[in-house]
Amino acid sequence: MSIFQSLARGNLLQSLRGTAATVVGALCTVGGLVADVLQPIAPFASYLALIAVVGFAACFYLYRRGREEFLGGAAFSAIAAGIFGLIVLFQSGEAAEESGFIAAAVPAVGDLQASLGIIDAKLDAIAEDTSAIAESTARLEESSAEVLRTLEEMQASFASAGSIIANPSSPEEHYRNARLHELAGNYSAARRSYLAYFQSDLQLLDPHLRFVAFLKVQEGTAGARETYNTLMEARDSGVVTYVRRLLLPVEQRVVALTDYAAENPDYAPVHYHLSLEVSERRLGAQTLSQKRQEREYLRAFVAADEAGGLLRHLIDQELAQQWRNDAATRLQALAASEKLLDNPVSISWMPNNSGYTGTVTIAEPASEILWKMRGGGSPVSTGESGYVDPRTGQPQPRSFFNLPKNQRDGTVEISYRDDGGELHGPFAFPFKARQESQDANRRILEATTTSWLSFRDYDGKRLLYFSHLMAYRGSIKSIKYGLNSTVPTKNFRFPAWRKGGLAPIDERTPLYKSVPRSTRFATVQLTYKDGSKSAVHRFDYVRQR
Repeated sequence: MSIFQSLARGNLLQSLRGTAATVVGALCTVGGLVADVLQPIAPFASYLALIAVVGFAACFYLYRRGREEFLGGAAFSAIAAGIFGLIVLFQSGEAAEESGFIAAAVPAVGDLQASLGIIDAKLDAIAEDTSAIAESTARLEESSAEVLRTLEEMQASFASAGSIIANPSSPEEHYRNARLHELAGNYSAARRSYLAYFQSDLQLLDPHLRFVAFLKVQEGTAGARETYNTLMEARDSGVVTYVRRLLLPVEQRVVALTDYAAENPDYAPVHYHLSLEVSERRLGAQTLSQKRQEREYLRAFVAADEAGGLLRHLIDQELAQQWRNDAATRLQALAASEKLLDNPVSISWMPNNSGYTGTVTIAEPASEILWKMRGGGSPVSTGESGYVDPRTGQPQPRSFFNLPKNQRDGTVEISYRDDGGELHGPFAFPFKARQESQDANRRILEATTTSWLSFRDYDGKRLLYFSHLMAYRGSIKSIKYGLNSTVPTKNFRFPAWRKGGLAPIDERTPLYKSVPRSTRFATVQLTYKDGSKSAVHRFDYVRQR
């Protein structure tokens, strides 16, 4: 009969319980203290506590299964687990965790650890780990350099291959054969070569793009999506995930690519593909908002390419150059309308007897125009013009609105909805009644230079009329004219008009000058209120019949 069987029986267990507990407790205590001293080398106390817990669980399980001889083992392991667990608890402090709770409390024990070389052994282990990490990092850097070198070799090999390779042995050779078979119309051989390339599982984009384009020609978009997803069903690598997004229906595709770009801003291809989604090539007609998006995506593509985010994802460098050339061409075209993209709205003012008419010009078709004075109420629609916009086939909004004659200076805010219903603005424009009148009067004068002066024979006199200039004198500082002279030297005096709107014509307003009947022509030059001068204009006398 074994000792455990004896212990499991009443009287013997009862007689040995105290002695056994004392012996086990003493042994475990000594072992725990030794483990604590060796703590700088390894957490032996934790290991012993774990072993004791496992031993208790095993013995107790067997005892419960009817193996009474394991009752003593369960008791012994329970005592050990408690003692070792208590030691681990004492080691939970920051200093005790490194050197053990005895050394933390008694400096002499720490000196003993140093004299026995225990701490040095710990430091040596740390040094070895550090060295191993450094070596691992160096190997990783060497591996990265090797991958880069291999990609450069693949790119060079792909570019240099001039004909179909009979026995391809590398991924780029299979890819090159696929392209050549495809161009030659040997589609079954092309498919086999593409599939052979995909066995390499390289994270390079252009073979997947070419294969998808190849499938679309053969099977249509839906068929290409189904075939590609089936072939790549077991793969969930980065490039396959990206190409799956390209194969989604357009609305889902744009959302998926936008999310991908946010997660991978250095991945140049995603910015290029997003630029295509809003390009004129894809849409046919673009709103200014879509043009701005295209410009933003193309700039992001160029930036990512310059940072190396394009070539490292492609084997075929010709494709990279095609994308670069296309991006440069489209950016140049967008640059021609740079000002309109950033400032698509302009407004011009025309004073009249009842106030001011503001005419709004928008650089794209608009379905509605709204305006308000800053600080006023809600925006007001200009309404419909009654015409159909030939560019959209939709009702065209009225392009003007009116301000009263006593309108105070302020800021006008213009908003508009594009053909797709998207609201843009508000765009702010300062309104200064006097300045707007001057500018408007000057524009009218410069558009009607042939009406500045006119001759008339009346009651035996020859009269030179300035009436057209007087209506718009709000923008004129002075008028000089000349008779039979190409240089105007005479002053035409008139009452200044400093308010907004058209200048009134009344009995105090001079409208003409009586000139000699020998006058064959007259010249005139205006000085505007901003100090600038007009060109000299000539008016010939024409005999009236």
